[in-house]
Amino acid sequence: MSTKKDTEILHGFITGNSLVLRDIYSRHFPEVKSYIVKNSGTENDAKDIFQDALVITYQKLKSDSLSLECSLATYIFAVSRNLWMNSLRKRKKTISVDAVLDISVNLERGILYEIEKQERVSLYQKHFLKLGKHCQQVLKHFFLGKKMQEIASLMDYTHAYTRKKKFECKKKLLEMIEADPVYGELQLKNLKSKAK
Repeated sequence: MSTKKDTEILHGFITGNSLVLRDIYSRHFPEVKSYIVKNSGTENDAKDIFQDALVITYQKLKSDSLSLECSLATYIFAVSRNLWMNSLRKRKKTISVDAVLDISVNLERGILYEIEKQERVSLYQKHFLKLGKHCQQVLKHFFLGKKMQEIASLMDYTHAYTRKKKFECKKKLLEMIEADPVYGELQLKNLKSKAK
């Protein structure tokens, strides 16, 4: 990715230029759709997966943690393919890998890491939203790094009650997350990746 046109496309992607985004969608979605439909998916599955792949790519580019060793098209396809394979694994379906990509092992690992990170964030958000309003507020302040006394003042609680509430809310959140089957899958993936 070194040409001026490539740089302009990346800049347009990061800044949300609608012409660039439409161009990326019209050029690259058909290939992703074809792959997903050939591998037990629907057009709607393809749209969801492609959208998720664009979000992951955008986040990596925006945080400047992605140095492309391949074309943007190849990267987006690889992310889409990995997201779809992950989705099929969850559904316990088999796939035929008929698309050979020119991407490095490190890039592949990076993509898988980003997908797992996204899953962890989704898992946390899903259960965080199940907490009561007061628990959410206490934990939000805590996760933003505010001191207990400041949280107590903001919530109009005593210092001791704030500490107790934070402990209870955090414990409840962890229990809900650990009881979720997705948590078990993520732990298993983590163990497998450490064993390699």
